[in-house]
Amino acid sequence: MTAILSIVFVFAVMLTGIRLKLGLGLSILAGSLVLALLFGLSPLAWLGAIPDALLTEETFVLCAIIAVILAFSALYSASGQSERFMRAIRAQIRSRSLLLVFFPALIGLLPMPGGAIFSAPMVEKAASELAIPQRDQALINYWFRHIWELAWPLYPGLILASSLAHIPVTGIVALLWAGPLVAIGLGWLLILRPALKNAPRLPAIAAKSRNGRDWLGGLPLFTAIVGSIGGEWLCAVLWPGRPMEYGVIAALILASGVSLFMAQAKWTAVLREAGKDNTLALLAVVGAIFIFKEILHQGHVVDVLAQTLGGGGAIYVMAIVLPFLVGFVAGLTVAFVGATFPLLFGLAHSSGQPHLIPVILSLGMYAGYAGIMSSPMHICYLMTCNYFHQDPGKLLPRILVPGLLLIPAGVVVTFLMVPR
Repeated sequence: MTAILSIVFVFAVMLTGIRLKLGLGLSILAGSLVLALLFGLSPLAWLGAIPDALLTEETFVLCAIIAVILAFSALYSASGQSERFMRAIRAQIRSRSLLLVFFPALIGLLPMPGGAIFSAPMVEKAASELAIPQRDQALINYWFRHIWELAWPLYPGLILASSLAHIPVTGIVALLWAGPLVAIGLGWLLILRPALKNAPRLPAIAAKSRNGRDWLGGLPLFTAIVGSIGGEWLCAVLWPGRPMEYGVIAALILASGVSLFMAQAKWTAVLREAGKDNTLALLAVVGAIFIFKEILHQGHVVDVLAQTLGGGGAIYVMAIVLPFLVGFVAGLTVAFVGATFPLLFGLAHSSGQPHLIPVILSLGMYAGYAGIMSSPMHICYLMTCNYFHQDPGKLLPRILVPGLLLIPAGVVVTFLMVPR
């Protein structure tokens, strides 16, 4: 229990820093120092972990994706194209629920970290007619951006799980296809329905608003989505062994170019407006998260947690608790898959139960997903709170309830649907 209490204390330190307005980056950095000290690393070892964390291709790729996401989002908004596309969608949708979740769910098909910052302005525009508080807008944007996480085959965590389990990606999707339905159900029941409780009905759209040219505003967005999917596929085929996210970066740069081209004569004004975004501050948060992740690795935190929880007949418990804890601490799907699945699959083989790997994988994916969705370290959560001016510590209890309920829901779905 000492290891678990140490993790709780580390999060208390980080949330206190956020509440004291030290900034997200400094608060996470302070948490990484406390984590290092609690798990036997010296201050010098903590300092030495910083270049190990930042001078990696993984960190470069994530920072590049965040930068181009913010650039594209700013260009798309400043050019007025997002507003025109929103107007076109609004002319077709009379359902309040569908209007609010459409854009975060659509952006969720883009396999990129930090994508919630892209859908946030769209949720804000959609919510403007419904008088929904910003805290509810933040919850809707964050939750529905991630509903495809368990079963969309382009997500790196899913691909990594497939590789570690030696199960084709199509087989993983066949195991976890119910995950998005579970996420949508919990999101509707605990986030969307309460937000819409006192919202007015959507007013009718006048005929003059049904302008076919408004649909062209969606061209940069669909360039980003289709280009990301095609770019990942091309990277996998033509550049094996390199991160597929390079394809996403290229697609977002292309989409930014399309957005600028469509702005035509206004492109200088669009660039000036887009340049107002505080990109460097968000990149500092990303860097702090990777330092925290490196301390997790160097401090052998996952191994200590595994020893605390025990093994043998507790393999089902470990398949739930370990991915949840690592997902909660790191806020990244790849982190809990990469850190815990080799251990869990190894335990299944060493105990003579390799046939349990699909069950362990399913339990681990649901539990890890619950961890990242409940985590104050999730980059999308931090970005969403920042955009909607919400205190991450105050908003966290609202996301913990649906996040934690993913675990029992995943257990039920696993034992009903996964053969043993």
